[in-house]
Amino acid sequence: MVSIGARKKNSSLGFCTKRVVVIVSALALLALGLQASSLIRSLEHDLLQHSFEKPMNATLSGAAVLTETNQIGTNDRIIGGDSDAMSEVEKEKLKQKMEAWVYEPKNINYFWKKMGDRPFQREFYSRLGKGNFNRLLDVGARSYNKLCKDLINSTSVEYFQMEPNLPPDPSDLKNDGLLECYMNEVREKYPDQGSSFDLVIDFGVFGWKLVQNEFDDTKVKGYVNSVTWLLRDKGCWVLKTDQGWVPNEVEFFDKHILPYFTMKDFDNHAYESGHSIKGGNFKFYFFYKK
Repeated sequence: MVSIGARKKNSSLGFCTKRVVVIVSALALLALGLQASSLIRSLEHDLLQHSFEKPMNATLSGAAVLTETNQIGTNDRIIGGDSDAMSEVEKEKLKQKMEAWVYEPKNINYFWKKMGDRPFQREFYSRLGKGNFNRLLDVGARSYNKLCKDLINSTSVEYFQMEPNLPPDPSDLKNDGLLECYMNEVREKYPDQGSSFDLVIDFGVFGWKLVQNEFDDTKVKGYVNSVTWLLRDKGCWVLKTDQGWVPNEVEFFDKHILPYFTMKDFDNHAYESGHSIKGGNFKFYFFYKK
């Protein structure tokens, strides 16, 4: 027979054991919760810094790398560049890469206020209507770019866009003129546009790693020469680059851009060339035609 004292002692031990189990379980759940929370924050950060930021179809279209799109906006097949020389396996791999970046925001105002470097771009476009630029060309055009002309907010500034693969609803575009071509073919398709722009805005096209991965020296040279041809004397090429877009940025600039351009600050030192956003994930350079 077990004494009342022994039963109480055993009961106390059982209660303590249960408490220990509960505490350990709670700590394990808390640890898992913290890990999950950290993972979620990491994923949110990655999405905000990358997939939400990429101009998707506009990016590769403007660079003569991308794509015809089907009705839901995914890449149907590779066009432009040297796609004919690619094997079917290579085309499929590139297609899969591209599909990961297709994004058209539903809430455009939120997108421009919160996502990636869009707050900076919003500020930048707002400056253009007050500066010394009369004719602008924006490379790449999707539905979310329709806000750009409103941000410029000037009746004296002509705002053009370049886009070979129009959005599903072309009425989403808002501009004063459209060059429906790739950068590398603009001289052939629009011979009257040479030396006609004060500013070429290149956000997320030439300075994106996935574009550069598909460019060889010949394509890079053709792109840079086309930008040079479009600009008036002393005109400005605003180039946004993503982190890791080329292996060595300094060497790339020295070889491909600086022979034709001078790197300087923008708008009376409003922004330094190499202006960095989001800890260096995005940089903005200002190149002036020699």
